[in-house]
Amino acid sequence: MEQREGQAMATISHVPYSCACQAIIKATSSLEPMELINKIRNKIYGNLTHGNFIQDDLILLVKSDHIVMKKLDPGMCKPAETPSNYKGTYKWLLTNPTETAQTRCIKNEDGNATRICSISIETGKSQWEKPRFKQCKLLQKLPDKIVDFANITINDENADDVAEHILKLINESPPLDEEETRIIVSKVDEISKCDEISMNITQIMLQIISAVLEKQNDSTSNLHQVSNTILRIIERAGHKMEFSGRTANITVSRLALAVLRARSFEGMAFSIHSCEDGTSPEIYLGAVPPGRVLTSIYLPKSLREKIPLNNLQTILFNFFGQTSLFKTKDGTKTLTSYVVSASISDMSIQNLADPVVITLQHTEGNLNYHQLHCAFWDFETNNGLGGWNSSGCKVKKTTVNYTICLCDHLTHFGVLMDLARSAVDPVNEQILVVITYTGCGISSIFLGIAMVTYIAFYKLRKDYPSKILINLCTALLMLNLAFLINSWFSSFQNVSLCVTAAVALHYFLLVSLTWMGLEAVHMYFALVKVFNIYITNYILKFCLVGWGLPAITVAVILSVRKDIYGTLSPTTLFCWIKDDSTFYASVVAYFCLIFFVNLSMFCTVLAQLNSMKSQRQKTRRKMILRDLKGTLSLTFLLGLTWGFAFFAWGPVRIFFLYLFAICNTLQGFLIFVFYCVMKDSVREQWRLHLPCGWLCLGNFSDGSSKPGANVGYKKERMKKTFEHKLLTPSLKSTATSSTFKSLGSVKDTPSEISFSNGEKRRCVV
Repeated sequence: MEQREGQAMATISHVPYSCACQAIIKATSSLEPMELINKIRNKIYGNLTHGNFIQDDLILLVKSDHIVMKKLDPGMCKPAETPSNYKGTYKWLLTNPTETAQTRCIKNEDGNATRICSISIETGKSQWEKPRFKQCKLLQKLPDKIVDFANITINDENADDVAEHILKLINESPPLDEEETRIIVSKVDEISKCDEISMNITQIMLQIISAVLEKQNDSTSNLHQVSNTILRIIERAGHKMEFSGRTANITVSRLALAVLRARSFEGMAFSIHSCEDGTSPEIYLGAVPPGRVLTSIYLPKSLREKIPLNNLQTILFNFFGQTSLFKTKDGTKTLTSYVVSASISDMSIQNLADPVVITLQHTEGNLNYHQLHCAFWDFETNNGLGGWNSSGCKVKKTTVNYTICLCDHLTHFGVLMDLARSAVDPVNEQILVVITYTGCGISSIFLGIAMVTYIAFYKLRKDYPSKILINLCTALLMLNLAFLINSWFSSFQNVSLCVTAAVALHYFLLVSLTWMGLEAVHMYFALVKVFNIYITNYILKFCLVGWGLPAITVAVILSVRKDIYGTLSPTTLFCWIKDDSTFYASVVAYFCLIFFVNLSMFCTVLAQLNSMKSQRQKTRRKMILRDLKGTLSLTFLLGLTWGFAFFAWGPVRIFFLYLFAICNTLQGFLIFVFYCVMKDSVREQWRLHLPCGWLCLGNFSDGSSKPGANVGYKKERMKKTFEHKLLTPSLKSTATSSTFKSLGSVKDTPSEISFSNGEKRRCVV
């Protein structure tokens, strides 16, 4: 009987949900192709219980007419040659599909290199898989000293050999010094970045890390320099590890790792049951938290709301029985328990409807309950070296034997200019958050009122200072709104949305700082360069700088590296600049330039005010009040209160953070007070156009109905105008201290002034 051989592709689909499964079947038979296909098709359907396919949490409803099959002609894999820098060049002969080609190793002929000829599920054609050199030895011998590994480059071809050799050298060596530790960690880091990470190589990497922790020389130990790198190695290898099934566990001395593939999630507990001193951890994975354990972490059912549908995620659990990895340089905090962690690929665990429950058994009896604190490992503290951060974390329950922790996090306004980039204790953090959100909310309302006032009344918005003030109010309003919605955006656990929120906050912060600087530039032109100054499209050019320069800065950062923006830490519901160097370059340096320019202009204006005191015929009390008003209004207009960030260090850090939060979240409200409520021209427009009654603060002059009183009132207003122009000057105003001295007479109209030389000037109020 004639034998026929062929391949067929079966497609099983569930039309309502557009789900499909594809498989390639190789069969040998004497039947005709169509008969063979029908027989295979019926066999497939018959093996599905009641027409359904069930595996783990996946249920696929299948009907016979949903199974589609077709014959494939994949062809053979053609002869090929693969050069390897570490194990030699290998030739592969013509090979049938689904078969494995093999050839003897060059260095050791008792081993074989293999390569599979597979069939592409997309094209249905034969193709070579990646060659496997596991049995083949390296052409060159690896160094016998750890320090000599510094010049060894690692890739998928030699990763297994290098890992095994390093582990052998560590086990045979005396305690490691700082240089040897650094080299070993850097090589393991390179291994973890390879494309293929098997369970075997993951276990070897954990054994290396465990051995490094045990082989530390106490006199030269400097693990805090590599702690972050080691933690990232374990997390990266765990999420990339290849394994079959739904779960995988790896345990070595004092370290344990468990990986769970989750498509639908109903809650999961990871715990360590046994082990004396944490040396031989025994892993438990279950749907509910167990009883007495060494340590455990429970992820609630509400986590499934954070896992994208139809997207297979890996949940990684880690246990660290060796606490030397988490010792900080200052040594001010001491661990009283082992460490447990959980992470999900491509996302962080935050803002769940139900809390993540973490139970930690004390390594020693807890005799002082009130001195215990729950904390998380913050990768960004200590200049990127990592350290403990208790911000937002609290103790739910503690006894002599164990502690249960809950953590959440809010953010205060000072984080935008926190030069120290470090956390605040939970009590002060909570107070600062209340101040921040209250102040930002109040400022947003009154900034909106100020903008509407100046835009609605033409007499207020026609001069340059008013137009600049409108832009500054707009920038501050957008900054406050961007800050207020930032945590809400972060709670969606969407990377793109978080980046958008961080970019918006960064942009409007720079815009606000820029317009504060432009206020100072305008004052310079009006006070110092007061004569013969005419700039075409003056406000347009200011707008191009005020809104365009920050846009260019943010665009350059995004084009270089997008992942600079994101959540500040795993428990922080706030999107901002993660990279310290970018923060200091694009925010701190930018702010310093604006601040010192504005401070110089502030001193210049105060000098001008002081030179005019001899011309004032007022009581001492009125002079003091007027000078105080002018000084405060300029302080908030030019953003000088942002300078409190320079003093938020050391023992006075909390005090200046309070000053920073109060003054800068209320900056918009205080601008409204000084440039709307306390400004005569604004109040006059309110009085004329709004039916606000007593809120308009009554008439602007006493006895205005008397004959001749209006002239005296206008003259008084004219004098006030000159002093006001020093605080909010216009390029159209020519009044300085020198011109004020040459003032001859003030006419009945407050907009025209006659000087002693006969010249007339127009003054815009």
